[in-house]
Amino acid sequence: FRAAAKEQLEVWAERTGSSMAEYPPGIENPSPMDVLKHAAQSANAGDVLICDTSGRLHNNFALMDEIEQCKKVLASTITGAPHETLLVLDGTTGLNMLNQARDFDDYIGITGLVLTKLDGTARGGAVVSVCDELKIPIKFIGVGETVNDLQPFDAKAFVDAIIS
Repeated sequence: FRAAAKEQLEVWAERTGSSMAEYPPGIENPSPMDVLKHAAQSANAGDVLICDTSGRLHNNFALMDEIEQCKKVLASTITGAPHETLLVLDGTTGLNMLNQARDFDDYIGITGLVLTKLDGTARGGAVVSVCDELKIPIKFIGVGETVNDLQPFDAKAFVDAIIS
C-alpha cells in the first residue's frame, strides 16, 4: 500500500522462485486485512507465508492498529499463526530503534529481529539495547540487496564488526 510495493514484491518473488498472492478478486480497493486473508487462504500446507507490512511507522497509531488487525486476521485463518513475527530494523537508525521495537512489541509481539543496511558504514550497535531490554533475538542481518545478502545472524561476527 505504498508506491511500487506490489512491483517490488513481484521482483523479489521472481528472484527467489516464490509465488506471490495477488489482491483478492472482485475487491476494488482491498484493505491490508483483505489481502492477508486471501494470501493465508491461498497458502498450501507447508508453505511459508511472508507478510510485508510496508514500513509502518511506530508512532502512527492508525497504521499500528491496522497491523494489529492483520495479525488477528492471520491468527483466525491459519491455526497457530503467526508462527514468527519479525521486525526489520534499519542499522543506521541508532537508538530510535529501541522505541520502534518497544512499540511494535507492545502491539503485535515481536519474536525476532532483522537488522538491515549493514553493508555501509552503519554497524547497528544500538540493537544491543533492543535485545537486552526486550529479550528479542536477532535472527537475520541484511548486508546488501541480493538474495544472498540476507544472512543468518552470527553473534561473534557481529561483535567483531562493531569493535573492529
